[in-house]
Formats: sequence, C-alpha cells, structure tokens
Amino acid sequence: MRSKDLIDLSDDPNLIPGIYNYCDRWCERCAFSGRCLLYATEKAEDDDPASRHINNAAFWHKLASIFAQTQEMISAWADENGVDLTPSALAEGEEHNDRQQAQSRNHPLAKIAEEYAFAVNEWFENEFEPMEVFSDTTAGSNDDDEHDEAVNDYLEVIRWYQFLIAVKLIRAISSRLEEDEYGDEEWHHSDGSAKVALIAIDRSLSAWKLIGELRSENGVSIRKLLLDLEKLRLHTEREFPTARDFIRPGFDETSLDILQ
Repeated sequence: MRSKDLIDLSDDPNLIPGIYNYCDRWCERCAFSGRCLLYATEKAEDDDPASRHINNAAFWHKLASIFAQTQEMISAWADENGVDLTPSALAEGEEHNDRQQAQSRNHPLAKIAEEYAFAVNEWFENEFEPMEVFSDTTAGSNDDDEHDEAVNDYLEVIRWYQFLIAVKLIRAISSRLEEDEYGDEEWHHSDGSAKVALIAIDRSLSAWKLIGELRSENGVSIRKLLLDLEKLRLHTEREFPTARDFIRPGFDETSLDILQ
C-alpha cells in the first residue's frame, strides 16, 4: 500500500480514531472492524493473495513497502512531537524502556496473570479430553452436535484471552509508570488497557462456567481456574479502580454517529 493510500484511509470519516488502541484484536468477532484503520489497512494489503505467502516476491515487496511507509510516518510524528531519534537518545530511551518493562513484568498482578495463562495450558494437557469424533455421521445426535459446538465456542474464548490478559495488564502497568513519571492526568491509557484485560477476564469467567456446566467431569479443575480468575479480577480492580469507567473509542461510546 502506498503512503497516499494510507493517508486516504486515515482520513476516512467512517473510521473511529484510536479504536484499535483498546481492543482485543479479535477482528473476526468485532462489530467495529469495518470502522477500524488497522483492520482496513490489513485488509487492503491482503487483497493480493500472493502477498501473504512467504515464498512469493509479493510478500517481501509488501514488507519493504510497509517499512518505507512506517519510516515516513514515524519521522513525521517525531518531528511533530519533538521526539529525538538520534542514536544517543534512542540508546537512553531503550535502557529506560527495558527497566520499565522489567518492572511491569515483575509486578504481582502481571505474575498472577501469567500464572493463570500457564495453568490453562496445563489444564488442556492434563484435564481436557477432546470430544469424540463420530466416523458415522448418524452416530451422533443433534443434541450431541450442539453440545460439542457450544463447548468448542467457549474453549475458543478461553484460548483467545488466555495470554492476552497478561499482555494487557503488563501494558497497563507500564503505561501507569509513564503517567506517573510524566504527570499525564488527562488521558489514562493505563485504564484503557486494564479495562480490556478486565473484559477478557469477565468473558473468560463466563466461558469457564459454561464449560463446567457442559463437562461435569472437569468440574473440580475448572472451579480452581474460576477461583484464580476471580482473584485476578479483584486484584486488577484494586490496582486500577477507575478502569471500568474508561471510555474506549467506539466500543463504549453511545452517540448516534458511532452506532450508525
């Protein structure tokens, strides 16, 4: 995609500015994907099937094109915002970011979220037995099919948010460190990331509960995961008490313009 095409996309009044900053990246299930610049950019790039295959020249041409666009955009943003991109400034900033990232990942909240993610892996390895697949299409009833489909849907939710919760919480903690350092009181990005994590926790709690109802044989192990998630939810709400009040562009706005 050319830089002009990207600029034209960004000027589209139908797009919701910044909506991609506070989403769960599940574009296939998002009601706002058609109003997202990031999704529109990726969709435009994917119009050429060859550009998605690593063995095609078009794939590498696509990467080179995006790299050039990115450099141009970053340079413009840096000049506009007074960002120093000299090697010495970048080295200093990298050290600062490394310290901040380490501090974020070592936060108790991040540790709990990562422990949950790995506990889910263990559950699938040790507790979960895939549903039986019938070789004869007449062997299973419609009720069986609906049951298995429901379980698979809930498992998909679990898997999607399994690691995203920790990623968003680490980002929230890191953003709060920046806000504390630079005194950014106008726009709390930390609350936005924490809210996405909380929504992911809420949906995961619901999915686990429904799986437990459909697979009673896994009831004990699922209750353990539910307790872990509930503790994580309570801990997150204590750390970010105003996160649920954060208004995410598009998702939490109720104006008629957004809903159209």
